[in-house]
Amino acid sequence: MTRRTRRPLPRASRVAFGAGLLVAAVTAASGIAGAGFDSHDPSKVTRPIFWDIPGAYRVLFYTSVVVCLGVYGWLFARRVQNWERGQPDRRATTRANRSRRIRDLRHGLEMRTLLHDPAAGVMHSLIYFPFLVLFAVTVTLEIDHLLPDHLEFLHGHTYQAYKFVGNTVGALFLIGVGWAIARRYIQRPYRLRIKTRPEDALILAMFFVIGATGLLVQAVRMAAIGRPAFEE
Repeated sequence: MTRRTRRPLPRASRVAFGAGLLVAAVTAASGIAGAGFDSHDPSKVTRPIFWDIPGAYRVLFYTSVVVCLGVYGWLFARRVQNWERGQPDRRATTRANRSRRIRDLRHGLEMRTLLHDPAAGVMHSLIYFPFLVLFAVTVTLEIDHLLPDHLEFLHGHTYQAYKFVGNTVGALFLIGVGWAIARRYIQRPYRLRIKTRPEDALILAMFFVIGATGLLVQAVRMAAIGRPAFEE
């Protein structure tokens, strides 16, 4: 009897690139589905998706997002190629290291290291945690946009709670980014002066634009069509 040979696993860099392409494809399908099944929520306490945005600009938006996701997947795959050059390491979780690894993961997610410096910890928390919430807010909005009329849930009191969370964390995010800019370029503590790079300003500026435009678009929409009613 011949011994069956095990098929080699795909390289991690190829898996990373494939994952990027998959996310891009799902995003493209989401845009197509949203355009084909776009519906109108009769509730007064809601927000129209792509309000007053021509179809051509919607196509441009989703095309840009899909291209960017594909590029990000390719760039991340190149980074993974650098990691593949390293020697294998025993990273398995065992009974002996399970508690330590769970503790280290929790400390990383909660940014325990940064919290040793109260000012830096609070500042980074105002950026990190609101950004995660804003990502969840955006995903929730897209899910609701793709649902049939009778399954949509972002209206009425649910929508009011949703917008309260989104606006609150958006404001906190802007405070955190503004604090980071002031700390790095006005206060300039020594450990930041020696590590500041030109691209840091670009990253902080992009964060500020993301947060500010989200609130600004809402202000423009409310100025044009008024605030949503508080009763359906």
